[in-house]
Amino acid sequence: MLLSVQRGYLSPPSFSQIKRFVEWNGENFEWVLVVVLLVGLMLSSWHDNRVTKMVVEQPQRNDFFFVDYFAINDNSDAKYRYIPMRVMEVKENSLVFKVGNVGQSKKLSPTKHVKSDRAMHPNYYRKETLELTLTQISELFESDAIYAAVRPRNIYINGWIVMKLSEL
Repeated sequence: MLLSVQRGYLSPPSFSQIKRFVEWNGENFEWVLVVVLLVGLMLSSWHDNRVTKMVVEQPQRNDFFFVDYFAINDNSDAKYRYIPMRVMEVKENSLVFKVGNVGQSKKLSPTKHVKSDRAMHPNYYRKETLELTLTQISELFESDAIYAAVRPRNIYINGWIVMKLSEL
């Protein structure tokens, strides 16, 4: 152990303890790297889940929800069920969405959904809108049908354009 506690005070490590720690890490570099990468992935996943929860609980205009649309409409395509939805209007007890027209066969990250500025293509959204109550949205989130949500700070999501500047 590098730090020791004696009589309630932290004492710094000795030079020999630091040297042994550095030598051990040098000999076991691959394992240390694996642990650091796993911790990084876990923190990234935790952060993404916190952002999704925050966006779902406090939705705003222009938020993007990534959903299993088959859970909303069982008449939709079961194979290409994972689609983006953009919040167009926040009402007192409901949200109005533009529903994505480009479905995926597996859950993708928000970045992969909008990659190559796909949201700017004319057929990216369906013409009709969808209105869901806040209770329905909460139930979809709890059932993991809403698997990601992001709030763009501007017209981009992770470097990809998702809306026109005039739509902010």
